Amino acid sequence: MLLAANAPMFAQSDLTNRLDGLMQRYVDQRYFSGVVLLAKGDRVLYHKAFGLADRERQISIRPTTNFTIASVGKALTATVLMQLVKEGKVDLQRPVNDYLPEYHIPNGNNIKVYHLLSHTGNTGNYMLHPDYDTIRATAKSHHDLMPMVVARVSDKDTVGKQFRYSNSGFILLGRIVEKVTGKDFGTTLQNYIFSKAGMTNSYLVPKGFKAPEEAMPYELLTDKVYQAVAIRQDPAMGDGGLMANAVDLWRFGHWVQTTFPADLRQQMWSPRIAQRKDSDYGYGWAISQQHGKTQVSHDGGSAGASADLRLVPEDGYTVVVLINQHLNPKEVSRKMLDIVYTGETEMPKREFVRSVISDIDTKGFADVKSRFSEILKTGYEYKPGTGDYINLFNGLNDVKRHQQALELAEIAALENPTAAWPYEALGDAYFGLNDKEKAKAAFEQALKLDANNYWAKLMLAKMGRD
Repeated sequence: MLLAANAPMFAQSDLTNRLDGLMQRYVDQRYFSGVVLLAKGDRVLYHKAFGLADRERQISIRPTTNFTIASVGKALTATVLMQLVKEGKVDLQRPVNDYLPEYHIPNGNNIKVYHLLSHTGNTGNYMLHPDYDTIRATAKSHHDLMPMVVARVSDKDTVGKQFRYSNSGFILLGRIVEKVTGKDFGTTLQNYIFSKAGMTNSYLVPKGFKAPEEAMPYELLTDKVYQAVAIRQDPAMGDGGLMANAVDLWRFGHWVQTTFPADLRQQMWSPRIAQRKDSDYGYGWAISQQHGKTQVSHDGGSAGASADLRLVPEDGYTVVVLINQHLNPKEVSRKMLDIVYTGETEMPKREFVRSVISDIDTKGFADVKSRFSEILKTGYEYKPGTGDYINLFNGLNDVKRHQQALELAEIAALENPTAAWPYEALGDAYFGLNDKEKAKAAFEQALKLDANNYWAKLMLAKMGRD
């Protein structure tokens, strides 16, 4: 059996064995906990679950377990929008103030609907608003979030000039959907996506944790060091937050590739702006190349959850990766496709944060502290970068190891005197230790080194309100 015209000639059993080997390595090296699915057209080739949905009760994840899919929901929002364009209810070239005049959105006469879809409207991130936690906890609609959204929209003349990922932009899109349809967002998703794609296990409002139907989210640092993250009882919005299982996302991916109108698909999947060196962004979808094939995808991440939906339209592949912890889902799906097209892939290595914390727990904190200057420079299996350092300190603070975070951050600040991130780490550690004055001083130093440091600004605003 051939899996694709350009794929290696190996049987289904060989494909399964190779993918099993990859996933077992993720379990061993990264403590992978989640579900993966690979399908070609309407045939599922690989669908397996790993790890625990509830670590406290030792309940296993099943292939049908539901996960928070975070910003993968943006692809669904875009898919709704394009259908409304087809119906003449939305015009991509019209400014957002035409649809939402009551909100007086800064630059709203210049920001067009297509700018929102391509993250080129410079609309900011409402999640960085100092009142976010309070307002989001009680919000029941996009309208409830609009004061935070409007407050973060830039009034500078930067519309259309560069890609700036914006959760706020997709809140605006969700509100436009509600205005033009006259229905709540959930009803519109049901009518335009769930019913058409045959998605029967997807919903906007978490129903409460009933393992194993839903995976409890975790900040998982090693197999023994973790913290459960409470599932938010918030309704999902245009920027994401749905819950779904792997089968439903495969159904959505297959429907978009085969049944969704081809002209709308072409508009969504045409590159509009460079997202980074190796990928572009269309309307609600990222576009990249791998093995000479165009891939369209969207990933997502929130506290204790990671997800990736990846399609290879030319060959009809759909890959779904759902994880109930913070772990790079795009890497998993790309490595699965490596195996599909070449029969092999580079196996995952133990991540920096997991290596450091494992060393702390096996060799002792004093040992790691004595070597930390060198660890910062050389790492373990690879040379770490800024993101690795930030993840380490976030992880230590997440599991309430504030004193360990503080002592290591002090070393990091000495080794990196011109970088802002060690002072973010110091600020978070002091905040966790309830030393607000030293936390403020650390965040102020982070701002001196990086005037645009959002986290320092947010924390200083938060402490100013305490």
